[in-house]
Amino acid sequence: MSPSAHFEAASTLAVVVSSNEPLLFLTDDLTIIAGSTSFCRTFGIDPASIPGRQLGQLGSGEWAMPKLDLLLKATASGSVQVEAYEIDLVRPNQKTRQLVVNARTLDDGDVDHIRLLLAVTDVTDARAEARLKDDLVRDKAMLLQEVQHRVANSLQIIASVLMQNARRVLSEEARGHLQNAHHRVMSIAALQPIVHVRRQ
Repeated sequence: MSPSAHFEAASTLAVVVSSNEPLLFLTDDLTIIAGSTSFCRTFGIDPASIPGRQLGQLGSGEWAMPKLDLLLKATASGSVQVEAYEIDLVRPNQKTRQLVVNARTLDDGDVDHIRLLLAVTDVTDARAEARLKDDLVRDKAMLLQEVQHRVANSLQIIASVLMQNARRVLSEEARGHLQNAHHRVMSIAALQPIVHVRRQ
């Protein structure tokens, strides 16, 4: 390796280790060259234990994922590129984490060896928040539907009472007012399903 290539490789290593993002720097056979401090902190891995180990040996073996290995090796060979690939990280006695990984080959100046940069994003909390938001929207829609159903029932009861009173009164003027009120209430009741559809 030339001095300039050696400098580039060392610079890449320094950038990976100090990155604020969870990153792994790998050889084409998935041996770990280095991991960022953020990766080690996020996944509870001792930074000193990373270099020289296979990806599948990290932690308690939870990173041993055959499909991910195949994709990374295919990326190293140039046949594919891993973009937004979703995985579940299952660890003993810990909550399963939902991760999105991206990987690409990296030119660090050493033309004789293929290097991979693996970026990992933990989307567990974001997905949980999205599910909670969906649940709240669904609950609000159901509540609105229930309220509109009760309003429609109440309007029908009011309209029925108005019509009964209109039949009992002797005054034509009073009967006219009650019938007019009945028609207005029925008109409002008829609009309820339309309002419900528009709000959805």
